Amino acid sequence: MRTLKSIGVAALALAAGTTLVFTGPADAAGRKWDGKDPIYSGCADTGRLVHKKTDKYYSSRYHLHVSVTASLWYSRGCRTVWAMVDANVPTDKWNGEGCNIWRNSDMKHYGCKHRTGTLEMLSPMLNDKNTTGFATAWSYVGNDPHEMFARTASY
Repeated sequence: MRTLKSIGVAALALAAGTTLVFTGPADAAGRKWDGKDPIYSGCADTGRLVHKKTDKYYSSRYHLHVSVTASLWYSRGCRTVWAMVDANVPTDKWNGEGCNIWRNSDMKHYGCKHRTGTLEMLSPMLNDKNTTGFATAWSYVGNDPHEMFARTASY
C-alpha cells in the first residue's frame, strides 16, 4: 500500500510538473509581435511617442550644427515598443545612421530596417508586456570622426 501511495504521489507531481513545463510564461502569446513591422502590422495605429532623446553636435570640420534623435514608441493595442531614428544632417554630408530597440528583461534587440523618410528609420517591434524597453540611435556627419549617440529612458 505504501508503494502504491508513493507511485501515486510521484505521478501527481510529474503531471503537475509537465503542466507547468508546457504552459510557458504568461506573456508568451504577446511575443508574436517580436520582429514585426509596426506600420504593416497596424500596431502604429495605436502607437504614441513615450520618450525622446536628442544628441546635438557642432562639427567644426563642416561648420554645421547637427543632431540625432532616438524616439521610443509604444502601442497600447499591441503592447509593443519600437524605435525611430531621425538625423538632422544635410544629405550631402550625411554618412549613415541607425537605431535599436531593446527589451530590458532579456536584452533582446532589433536594428532599424524600415526607412520612412530620407533620414528616418523604424525598428521592428518588441513585446512590452510585463517588462520595459528603450531606444538608441546614432549618426555620423561626413568623415567627421564624432559619432552622435542618443538613448531614451525606459518605458
